Amino acid sequence: MQLCSGYGGYNPGSPNLTLSALQELSAKARQALTDLTVAKSAMNQATNDREIAFARLPKLVSAVSFALDASGASEQTMKDIRVFLRQMSSRKKFRDPIPSDQATPPVKSNRPFSQRGYEAMTNHVAQLVQLVSQETSYQPKELHLTVESLRNMVSTLRSHNARVQEARAAFGHARLHVHNVLYGETNSLVSTARTAKKYLRSVYGFNSNEYRQVRKMEFTKTRM
Repeated sequence: MQLCSGYGGYNPGSPNLTLSALQELSAKARQALTDLTVAKSAMNQATNDREIAFARLPKLVSAVSFALDASGASEQTMKDIRVFLRQMSSRKKFRDPIPSDQATPPVKSNRPFSQRGYEAMTNHVAQLVQLVSQETSYQPKELHLTVESLRNMVSTLRSHNARVQEARAAFGHARLHVHNVLYGETNSLVSTARTAKKYLRSVYGFNSNEYRQVRKMEFTKTRM
């Protein structure tokens, strides 16, 4: 567009090739790319926040299982807890119950959550909290282990999932808009640039200084 504005003989008959149209299209493309960058940054932030929140789960769930066992919960309840632990840690089996005078090793997992991803993990945690809330003997003094705190934690996990979904949807819309502006629309940036290049050649000639400035410019579709 800057090159075209400097050519004295640039006076196309096509409305979409006029300098004002090119300026408007350029501004539209820049704004679309800016919006895409913002949407991607928001999606990355939401994803990172969720990963941090879920990374705390193994240690917290392990602490809950210890507290529940120490409160004198029934063996059936502890078996149910171990089922949830197996689902959350992707382990195929657990060792036999260890006597109460020995420490149960905490659940460790450096792998990504399995099952159906974060939504499934949230459901597992919600079911675990529901099970714990039904155990009347579970009355921990530690604030982060109370049933109320655990319920709030489940709500937080669901909020993280919702924010990631919303951010991904916004990023998808922004990427589609960029594609349409650059490539998809009838007067897209790439198609308009190619047409303007052809116009310059028709007006100034293939060997002209004016066309030589744009002759090697390639306007192609790139992957976003």
